[in-house]
Amino acid sequence: MRFADLVLTALEALYAHKLRTLLSLLGVIIGVFAVTALISLGEIATYGIRRGLEQVAGRSVFIQGQRVPGKARVRFGEADRRLLATLPARVIPYVFASAVGHDAKGKPVGVQVLGVPGDLPELDPGVELGQGRFFTRSEADRGLPLTVLNQKAADELKARPGRRLELAFGPRRARFFVVGVTKPVGGLFAGFSRAQAFVPYRWLWQNVPGKHRGRYDAFELKVRPGVRVKLVAERAKALLGRRYGEDRIQVQSVETFTQTLSQITLMLQALLGGIGALSLLVGGIGIMNIMLVSVAERTREIGLRKALGATAAAIRTQFLLEATLLTLTGGLLGVVLAAGVLYLVVAAVPFFEVFILSPKTVLLALSVSALVGIFFGVWPADQAARLDPIEALRYE
Repeated sequence: MRFADLVLTALEALYAHKLRTLLSLLGVIIGVFAVTALISLGEIATYGIRRGLEQVAGRSVFIQGQRVPGKARVRFGEADRRLLATLPARVIPYVFASAVGHDAKGKPVGVQVLGVPGDLPELDPGVELGQGRFFTRSEADRGLPLTVLNQKAADELKARPGRRLELAFGPRRARFFVVGVTKPVGGLFAGFSRAQAFVPYRWLWQNVPGKHRGRYDAFELKVRPGVRVKLVAERAKALLGRRYGEDRIQVQSVETFTQTLSQITLMLQALLGGIGALSLLVGGIGIMNIMLVSVAERTREIGLRKALGATAAAIRTQFLLEATLLTLTGGLLGVVLAAGVLYLVVAAVPFFEVFILSPKTVLLALSVSALVGIFFGVWPADQAARLDPIEALRYE
């Protein structure tokens, strides 16, 4: 019998028992849907997190001192700033401080104070103003009590450009003139932003205990286009490591976070895919059960086919085809269902920016479903092929 005839016979047998075929398909559909949807959701979430990191940090390298037992944390100086300026990146120095402000009801609000240079918007294009302006380089060099708030700080403290803002640095209180408010951070990390205030770092050196003139807490390197971020991070660590020891320097970049993220999401995808595969395994057992019932029901048919010259190989191929076609059909329907659900999820969840259903995931789901059909169809097919034609014809 030709292969095309075997396929046609298998399809006719499946169509003849529509309800049983449909019930058998459900297990495979659910299994393939689970595998496809969970793996794709992991890819969509990974993309969203990576995009969120890029929006917040861009092509940046962050450098600060690492705590080492028995040694003080490194505080960088002007020599370090000049050294990092030799790299293909814009260098942004930071001085950190913590302060407390109060909202309209007198409730305290913690504020992260960032001492920065006056040309910060030029050094970091990610700093965009929504209201007002940024303090100038001249104002920053004079250490004037000016501040630019992020949107979260402006909302919580009810502060706007043109108003005064009082912040407490421990027992010392200071009044700043608010000159601007930055645009809010979008994407995934919008809800995780802290209340921040940008002030001239010279003001912090002059007015906050523990802050020393010419000393910086951290650097941010804005890597130039076309230059590998990882390469700049490695060179920065090597340059500062020679001065302080590499164990005392912490260098991080978006690539560092995304590599760690990729490893975590890969493990989660494997775990979630394994859970989905259990559903597919259950569906495969159901397929085997149905095929064994089908063999028992069609014993006389098998005997008749053998009596008319059908070989054991042809009978085995026919039942294997039935099982494989059943699981492949279920696999296709599971992929279509997963695609529909993923589309709805992406449309409903703002964080999920793009619809991702990779060809590799589809190929994996369909390949696994076909293998399930072959694996769980082998025994029923072999049972059918081993039937004695005379005994089969006598079967009632």
